[in-house]
Amino acid sequence: MSDYQGHAGGYQTAKRQPWRTYLEQPSALALLGDLNGLSVLDLGCGEGHYTRLLKQLGASQVLGVDLSSDMIELARQQERSHPLGIDYRVCDAGALTLQTKADLVFAGYLFNHARDRDELRAQFSTVSGLLRPGGRLVALNNNPDDPPSNFEAGRPYGYSKSINGPLVEGAAIHYRFALEDGGVFELTDYYISREVMQTLMEDCGLQQVRWPQPVLAAEGIEAMGADYWSAIMTTPPFCLIEATRG
Repeated sequence: MSDYQGHAGGYQTAKRQPWRTYLEQPSALALLGDLNGLSVLDLGCGEGHYTRLLKQLGASQVLGVDLSSDMIELARQQERSHPLGIDYRVCDAGALTLQTKADLVFAGYLFNHARDRDELRAQFSTVSGLLRPGGRLVALNNNPDDPPSNFEAGRPYGYSKSINGPLVEGAAIHYRFALEDGGVFELTDYYISREVMQTLMEDCGLQQVRWPQPVLAAEGIEAMGADYWSAIMTTPPFCLIEATRG
C-alpha cells in the first residue's frame, strides 16, 4: 500500500520487535501447519518475511505479491542472497489472476487496509477467486477488538496506536513503531468490526471462519520474563483468521 512506498526498510526493521518474534510469528506458523507440496500465495507480502517462512514450511510453489515496488525489491534482494525458489510480483492484489488456483492464501495485515466494507468485500472476493475449492485462507489482521482505551498499552512493546474521534466503521487508526536505531515508522489502517468481517467473508464463499487465539512461544518467556507479556496477551494487537473456500 502507499504507506509503505519509500518506507520499506522501516517496516522490515519493525518486524524484529520481540512481540512479533515470540507471539505473532509463532501464532501464524502454528496455524499454517505443514504446507508440504502445496501451492501458496502471499498477498501483501511486503519484504517477504512470511513468504520465506511459507516456503520453509514445505510449500512447493510460493508467489509473493505486493503493490509496493520498494517492498518487492527488498524481497527479491533476499531471494538473490538466499535462493528459495520464490517468485515475487508487483501487483494490486485485486488485479491478480492465476492460471492455477492456490491451495492456500496467506494475507499478513492486508485486510486492515480496506477503508470500508465495499473495499473489504472486494478483497475477500479476490481471495475466494484465487483459492481452489477446499483451499484455506490464513490471515493476520490488526485486532478489531482492541479498544482505544488500550491504544497506549503497546508502548512497552515498541508500538502505539491513536485515533481521531470514535471507533466507528472506516475510522483511521494510526500506528507508530519505535525502531532499533531510534527512528519511527508510521502507517494508517482502518477499523472494521469482527462481525462485519466475518459476514463479508461468508458472503464471498469463505466458510468455516475461525479466529484462533495467539500462542506465546516458550522462548519469549525465557527471553523477556512472564510479567513482560501480561498486558499484550490480555489484548493482543493482532488477530488470526482462518477460513476455507467453499
